[in-house]
Amino acid sequence: MGQEFSRRGFLGSAGMATVGVSGASLGLADVTAAAEVAAVPEGQSVLPDDSRYQTLSQGFNQRWGSRPAYIRLVGNEADAVAELRAALDSGLRPTIRGGGHCYEGFVDNDKGVILDLSTMRGVHAARDKFGRPSYCVEGGATNWDIYTTLFRKHGVTLPAGSCYSVGAGGHICGGGYGVLSRRHGLTVDHLVQVDVVTVRGGTVEVARAHRDDGEGSPEKDLFWAHTGGGGGNFGVVLRYHFARNIPRPPPRVWLSSVAWPWEDLVNRPEDFRTLLDNFGAFLMEHSGKEEQVYQGLFSILMLTHRSNGNVVLFSQWDEDDPAPLEEFLAAMERGIRTRSVVQTHVAGGLFLPYPDKRRQMPWFQATMTLNSSGDNQRGKYKSAYHRRPFTTAQIGAFWAGLTRDVPGVDLGRTLVQIDSYGCKVNDRLPADTAVPQRDSIMKLQYQTYWTDPAHDAAHLGYLRGLYRDVYRETGGIPEIGADTDGAYVNYPDVDLGLAGQADPAYQRLYYKENYARLQRTKKIWDEGEVFHHAQSITLPKP
Repeated sequence: MGQEFSRRGFLGSAGMATVGVSGASLGLADVTAAAEVAAVPEGQSVLPDDSRYQTLSQGFNQRWGSRPAYIRLVGNEADAVAELRAALDSGLRPTIRGGGHCYEGFVDNDKGVILDLSTMRGVHAARDKFGRPSYCVEGGATNWDIYTTLFRKHGVTLPAGSCYSVGAGGHICGGGYGVLSRRHGLTVDHLVQVDVVTVRGGTVEVARAHRDDGEGSPEKDLFWAHTGGGGGNFGVVLRYHFARNIPRPPPRVWLSSVAWPWEDLVNRPEDFRTLLDNFGAFLMEHSGKEEQVYQGLFSILMLTHRSNGNVVLFSQWDEDDPAPLEEFLAAMERGIRTRSVVQTHVAGGLFLPYPDKRRQMPWFQATMTLNSSGDNQRGKYKSAYHRRPFTTAQIGAFWAGLTRDVPGVDLGRTLVQIDSYGCKVNDRLPADTAVPQRDSIMKLQYQTYWTDPAHDAAHLGYLRGLYRDVYRETGGIPEIGADTDGAYVNYPDVDLGLAGQADPAYQRLYYKENYARLQRTKKIWDEGEVFHHAQSITLPKP
């Protein structure tokens, strides 16, 4: 059986696409920030009787949808300012939709206004507010807009996610990571400026916050908040500016995909345990910030439910010499009696037609090959950062959960995706950016997909139970500690608490000790809490 699960969460490409975009791209080699601003608002409103209304009020996850008063397709910066002001003057709550890939219903807005920024997707050479050369990415651009434009026009890229249709607006401000992050760090590690429509002191205005603004200034804090503070918290992001020295991608990469059939593993549970031990031990040894040999290796271990057919190991290696990749693959199979097979197809288009376990191809072609978001369907997601290899109890919980059936429910699109992490990501201190998880070796995403609303409760219950059992030793969540280090804000999970509750877990699991600074920034830039959702940054307590 092939892997038929959705690749929606293949990487850190999932993001809270709840923030916005800027004026149209001018298509010039260099433009100043001031020249990007159109003085006349351009956009259009979509009312309930418009054929586009249902689509534009619903995101990727088909569990969510709402009935806003109208949807505004924002056309430029002036339009974003004018429409936000108009919504507030009319007493309508604004929410902002970029790529629409938010895992939870944070954009849902009955009787309010959805500011849809997806038509504003320019990517071009520019200058930041200090006149320095930059690359500008408008908040409505997708990952694919970024990759195609930066590569074809400038020969550079960003270490962002693989899912092509994820919106940059939410992906970046949540931190952003992808296949190249072990070598080049997180997306926000290359960010220099963010332009945001805010409601500071009740006044709608555009703030241009830069990495080099004065220490302690409100603008410095606003910039920092967008390096991992999550979408929908501080304003409408018009555009991101990145330094001109962003990475050049490798000319070629090796792709590898191997699998272990569940029909064999169910009779050899010791092989399942050995595989997880091997994977964790290798990453423990080769994910530190000083790592030299394996920075260019990105690998994903896909622990599918047994009804899917195979446990899959996918890898990308970015150097010409395949020997380190071969050594890694040999290390993964050490001590395993179950015979691995070449995985000839992975959802998203990866075909390996050779009897080998690896194939070399140009980087851009490889990126196109992996670039898939899967089908629009119903889904639930959870996440965790791991600092150390899996414990015996955690491996036992994976085994028990992934080999358990739920009568009448198809779990063939259910998996735990274990991404390699660390290396250059860990070459920052926790407070340098709003992303505080800077010493992990693995990043996990728990996923389940289905189409029938009647199966909502069964899928939600199954994934909640699996997650709870894996982290039973730490209260059912990946608590901050020696083994685990919280959860990823761009994979939001309302089971971790809501903003109105007393000390909800999400505040420490997403942000750790950085949460207090995010709260202070919120008070300065959005004291009226215009921008809020179920897991917002809240105002500091009096």
